[in-house]
Amino acid sequence: MLQAKLKNGKMVTLMNLTRKEIERLKQKEVKFYCPACQEAVLIKAGKKMIPHFAHYATSQCSAGDRGEGIYHEQGKFLLYQWLKKQGLEVTLEKYIPEIRQRPDILLKINKKQIAVEYQCARIPVEEVNRRNRGYQSIGITPIWILGANLLERQGKNTFKINSFTQQFIHRFSYELPTVLYYFCPQTLQFIFIQDLFFTTKTQAIGKLKVTDIRKTYFKELFSLSYFMKKEIYSLWEKRKQYFRLQPRNNLYGMELAWHQWLYLKQVHVESLPSIIYLPVPTQFRMKSPPWDWQSRICINLLQPLETGSIISFHSIRYQLRKQMKSTSSYPLIQYLDDPIKEYLLILEKLNILSILPNHTYKMNQSISVYNHIEEAINGDKVLMKQLIMNEGNKIRA
Repeated sequence: MLQAKLKNGKMVTLMNLTRKEIERLKQKEVKFYCPACQEAVLIKAGKKMIPHFAHYATSQCSAGDRGEGIYHEQGKFLLYQWLKKQGLEVTLEKYIPEIRQRPDILLKINKKQIAVEYQCARIPVEEVNRRNRGYQSIGITPIWILGANLLERQGKNTFKINSFTQQFIHRFSYELPTVLYYFCPQTLQFIFIQDLFFTTKTQAIGKLKVTDIRKTYFKELFSLSYFMKKEIYSLWEKRKQYFRLQPRNNLYGMELAWHQWLYLKQVHVESLPSIIYLPVPTQFRMKSPPWDWQSRICINLLQPLETGSIISFHSIRYQLRKQMKSTSSYPLIQYLDDPIKEYLLILEKLNILSILPNHTYKMNQSISVYNHIEEAINGDKVLMKQLIMNEGNKIRA
């Protein structure tokens, strides 16, 4: 931890002191104490480390030191200085006794409190959930900023976002897109990945924004923007073509099960209708990739229907009841939509379906498969152009 207190209660931040001042404190054997557990702590200030305090090995402090490294300590302190220079009411490592937690930074704006956590290493999901529940139970809004060492970029707009990282997706209101925050203490850069569209279970297309912390204000964390329809559908067209043509060797698990299911249905990936594998904003809520659950809706439920037939949303939702993740998996998302409804909305805009009262849909067109791969790829291009031409600029209701 970066702060500890003297016997008189005064807080001391070692990073604000020179090496000589720190050495003088050590020589005088000045006693420092943990603000959380009141146990004695020792100064750590080697030549290769950022000056900080640490508990003794026998400590039972519930707030703990979390095994924080140099990268984390440096980033946390830089974020604290960044907020303080903006004239904001900010405290470093303030212990909150009601919930027995110590956020990296506690920020007060008017009557609102915000806990800023800077996370640079994997920790158990249960620990993240515990901290979020604690903050939210007393009206504190948590914001998690990840270390840039956790960023996995795979292309200009493509990122690997594993199950650990997904729990840090934020969405503050219906008007704002999803976003992941990253900060690099070495380059002093904020990295925002906005408006995430998952192409697989762990890969997403996102709108990238990189800013210098010295030229960025706190309020800009909420100045976010959506993809324009032309952007996302153009990117998705390339994903669909790769999906059609990619080699499928050594299949296993969920992917193998899906291909076996297709085989039983006498359908091949190359011949799937173009309305299968379309981008929906809340794909991350699904346990299976988009081509899997969307094909089960289209082939299992819609394709057998005659034109004019009626189908209920309940029956569609029931088909996928085991594939939806709990809303509690995403505590940082204030507005959480339904990926199945988002997909059906696209089918409605394409006039495949019409929405009726009482959560039902009417089948407007029959669904057929392609005869060969060239026809499928051309069909995908036509569909993407049709989606781009639809009214509006955002893929939202």
